[in-house]
Amino acid sequence: MSTQRIERARLLCAAVIVLASGFARGFAEERVVDRLQTEARGLHLLWADGKPDETDILRQAFIHGGQVVVQWADIEPEPGTFDFKALDSKLAFLAGMRKWATVQVNGNLKPGWLFDSVPSVPKQFHQQVQDKRGTLMFWHPHFIEAHLGMLRALAAHLRSSPFRERLLGIRMNFNAVGTEQLHIPDEYRNPRTWRVPSGASIAGVPVYSDSVQQRYVSQTVDTYRAEFSQWAIVFVRNRVDGDVLSRIAPDLRTGRLGLFHTSSEVEPRTAMTERRYGMFYDFARSGETVAYAEPWASAWGEHGGKNDVRWCSPCQWNYWTLLFNLHCGVSFIGEYYINLHFACTAEHPRRMKDTVHPKEQAEEFLEAYRWVDSYAGRHNRPLETPGAWVAFRQNSEIKAKNSIGPRDGWTLKRFAGDYNFLMERIEGDESVGIGPVGPPEQRYGAFARKLPAGHVIRLKLDSEFRSVLFSKNGTLRVIYFDDSSRPDAEVCVGEHEVGRLTFKASQRWEIAEMSVPKDLWSRAGADWQIAIKSGLAPLTLHLAEMRR
Repeated sequence: MSTQRIERARLLCAAVIVLASGFARGFAEERVVDRLQTEARGLHLLWADGKPDETDILRQAFIHGGQVVVQWADIEPEPGTFDFKALDSKLAFLAGMRKWATVQVNGNLKPGWLFDSVPSVPKQFHQQVQDKRGTLMFWHPHFIEAHLGMLRALAAHLRSSPFRERLLGIRMNFNAVGTEQLHIPDEYRNPRTWRVPSGASIAGVPVYSDSVQQRYVSQTVDTYRAEFSQWAIVFVRNRVDGDVLSRIAPDLRTGRLGLFHTSSEVEPRTAMTERRYGMFYDFARSGETVAYAEPWASAWGEHGGKNDVRWCSPCQWNYWTLLFNLHCGVSFIGEYYINLHFACTAEHPRRMKDTVHPKEQAEEFLEAYRWVDSYAGRHNRPLETPGAWVAFRQNSEIKAKNSIGPRDGWTLKRFAGDYNFLMERIEGDESVGIGPVGPPEQRYGAFARKLPAGHVIRLKLDSEFRSVLFSKNGTLRVIYFDDSSRPDAEVCVGEHEVGRLTFKASQRWEIAEMSVPKDLWSRAGADWQIAIKSGLAPLTLHLAEMRR
């Protein structure tokens, strides 16, 4: 072989090696959060253990996972001795159904032996505390050592589990007061007010303060990061703030940590929870990391033995909660068993008398779940999403006054407007927020916008999603309230009319679907692409959706 041929062969081999190593490196660098956002996105069943129809609900096509919940008291009956049989059994059950699982070790029940080595108060500081002996001093060194040791044992067990391939992630619990609470009443902040068991000591234990709380949270977060984040999603509670948030922000931005909360509703219930939703919007909607959301309560307001304020019907509350999750970039949406049970059976064991037209509402639940299933996890993936939409609303003051805090805690600043998904409304159209509107058995009307007669709402599509529309005809859907008998509302792409909204004064929400030829998008401008024009009468709108 000539020297020239040998050199060409050597260069070719080198190129192949470089390409192969680059491919391998790219494969190895695939983020866990991105893979699971693709594979496990959507709805996940919560709080269904022991329910007779749990398996039936899991078989629904729009349900992609469930949860594994164990109590710390049950998995560590003796110091350093662990029993994971219950955890393994539930993991095996979900894996056998090809469903994903989140794992959480809750602290409603702490190991009994901790009361013999850690100071306590014979009082339950929160409803989450189920220990009859009271509340443990969770910032005591012996408690911290035991808690972090349990997390390390959990990580070692799950990492070697044969069902690890179906593990979506680990829900971070602080397990301080109950499972997620950290508040200590003022009269118990001094360790001297606690019962100290024989052989224990409070020497060197500080008075409880914000800095002590932050230190405890930081230690917990650091242990989850060290033990889990290299191979599973760690869902960090989005209540973290201050120095802890600043320190973990790089891990959120690179997807080494995810976020979760248990606060999903139709809108934030306080200014504080608005900040928590804002974390989802900042870190998850962008695609930097992923978010998992669990409702604050059922669609009827049930949680923790209490009933929260509800100002709209269950199907409307459920639907708008789902919309808010999509708006904030939530990829994994936890859903209460009772909501899903009602959707599948049109029955609620306690609240049927409060539920008008249950069969119709149950069907609305199901339709909402099916629709959300097509969008969840695609907020930052315009080339994958089936469509783009905007749900019209305006609400600067929280409607559900579930908080007894000061009035300024009811004011919404960041989430007072529309909920949107790769489509947004151009401000300045003089529409105003109203609601509830329409019959309670239709899911749309908790919020809406009313456009004055003779005005125009203009909508702008995400540019990357819009580029996909150039190659395929699509369908534009507009959901509007039929409260008139004047057929004078017009829908356009650019300046080209694609359809009209017809009215019969049915006093119901109606859906208009219009075919949009692909060549129209090249004629629409960059500032806006879709226009909805009211005529001689005001126009009440819920949603505009462009599907490809």
